[in-house]
Amino acid sequence: MKAALLLTGLLLGHTLAAPLLPDADETPRMKDWRSLKYGMFLHFGMSTFTGNELDPGNLPSTTYAPPQVDADQWIRVAKEAGMKYAVLTSKHVAGHCLWDSKVTFRGREFDYDVATSGNKTDVVRAFVDACKKHGIRPGLYYCLLDFHNNSVPHNEQWGKFLLPDDFFQLAKDQLAELAKNYPEVDYFWLDIPRAASGAQRAEIYDMLRRLNPRCVVLYNHGFLNQKPNLNPQTTRGESWPSDILNSERDVIPEPFVPRQEWNGSNHFLGYEHCDVLGKDWFWTPGDQARPTEKLFELYDSTVHKAGGNLLLDVGPGKDGRLTDWQIDALMKLKARIHP
Repeated sequence: MKAALLLTGLLLGHTLAAPLLPDADETPRMKDWRSLKYGMFLHFGMSTFTGNELDPGNLPSTTYAPPQVDADQWIRVAKEAGMKYAVLTSKHVAGHCLWDSKVTFRGREFDYDVATSGNKTDVVRAFVDACKKHGIRPGLYYCLLDFHNNSVPHNEQWGKFLLPDDFFQLAKDQLAELAKNYPEVDYFWLDIPRAASGAQRAEIYDMLRRLNPRCVVLYNHGFLNQKPNLNPQTTRGESWPSDILNSERDVIPEPFVPRQEWNGSNHFLGYEHCDVLGKDWFWTPGDQARPTEKLFELYDSTVHKAGGNLLLDVGPGKDGRLTDWQIDALMKLKARIHP
């Protein structure tokens, strides 16, 4: 009887445990992440084949059909460019997943993924294996904005602040699936967090941290230039809780202060700026790299002046490979960074 009561108490204690939040002080997991400095953002998926970054997810899974998926090339180039980590879009707004998701959704196995597509390669596995081979830290992007699977109308998802129960369960189940099936991944990059409520974001954050205690979780802080009256270095409620405060397109103009106050308590956050090598996040015909000096200014402003990490995006083409102009631009930037 005593043993049964003890077990019940332990289980109840775990259930009632306070949700995990970003650390109060710099811990080894955050120190390790901050030391990475330079990474590759890989936007690849359904939008590569439709040419629409905000693809509505209304085309069949077979639309995604690369003749190959050369993840080894992507990560080899990242290594040669001097990058230390990489982040892959496992699921973007079209709702199509780059792994064979086995979770149950609306009464049956989820089927808008590579298993039903024009190329059944588990891209997440190929990416993670390539990262292990070349000594690059793997991270996964997952979007909470989803035009295919979320029943909320497209134009309402951006600022709904509440995911419907079935889609919230799908997001939790898929993120748990990614964390369990690919335990090498210790960085989750979660986009459009304002589609979820604060309680939903906190539940996802807590789940990922408990599944992998070394995991770092980012909720996309977003566009600084669209919030001119807000301090770009201040955590916003719509992206909390997050281990990282980040920016897109506009680097913060001064050294980053890693300590943040939220709801009366202090937390230690890292800083990351994400930007594009050319003009578009996904591969598009005719895109080209920005001048080397402009790319170096991005690196210098983010890494040297702000003291953060730069996540620089390249989009593999429809053939599943990085293009010559992307590789050439990355090598020229490396030469500029390390003359």
